Amino acid sequence: MKIKRIMSLNVNDFGGKTSHLMNYRYLNENDKKYYIDWKAWAKIDKTKTWEKLKAYIEKKKPDLMFLEEMLVSRSESIDFIGDLEEMGYSYVDECLPKSGNYSLTMAFYKNGNSNPEYINSPGSYRENRSVVCRYDDILICGSHFPFDSDEVFLKHMSEYADKNLNDDFLLIGDLNASDPEKANRKMVNELLEKGAVDIWIAHGNKDTPTEARSRGRLDYAIASPSLANRIVTIDIDLSTMNSGITDHAAVIVDIEI
Repeated sequence: MKIKRIMSLNVNDFGGKTSHLMNYRYLNENDKKYYIDWKAWAKIDKTKTWEKLKAYIEKKKPDLMFLEEMLVSRSESIDFIGDLEEMGYSYVDECLPKSGNYSLTMAFYKNGNSNPEYINSPGSYRENRSVVCRYDDILICGSHFPFDSDEVFLKHMSEYADKNLNDDFLLIGDLNASDPEKANRKMVNELLEKGAVDIWIAHGNKDTPTEARSRGRLDYAIASPSLANRIVTIDIDLSTMNSGITDHAAVIVDIEI
């Protein structure tokens, strides 16, 4: 039996468990828009968390990984993508935005494996939040849902997932779906009612908090029925959160190919 390992992790912009990029957001009085003070953010020492994250990746050896909240200042002294390339990972070219070096969600695949085939994000809307690709015969969407529900984004995602429930399809990532009163969780529940499978629960587990501050379950792996039958194991690994690598747990799925 051949296994492919898919991993999703919100890396909190490499700020560890406590430093948050949004703390460096400010309101520009001229245009009344919010911006990030990237130079100030770059001064946060990310060396320890990055070294621990690299060791974690080396240990878990994912074949394909989705890293969410990977917005990084151009002023950083660490070449995060370069280090991953030295570790044997390439990124899906199309998930790199034209206007910057990084995106909110990026996909990396282990060299020597089959290369993912990039597919445009549902509705071509807020494309930096999702990376959709076909990996071997599996359609995978790695995504970071907005915390404050974006109805247009959720409509595109819901329709896309619903359309592919008869395919081998996986939705994985930080779905910000802990609050049953908000649209994110309602969308997830609607998918489950249509036959999608919450893999963590289907494998006999209980709802598990995956984020340090809210202590809610924000991170999911949701599969179509056919793909659910091919998933050998799933792990919500709290060690990334408990050790201070980031403020989220990793979601790791092993799939029979």
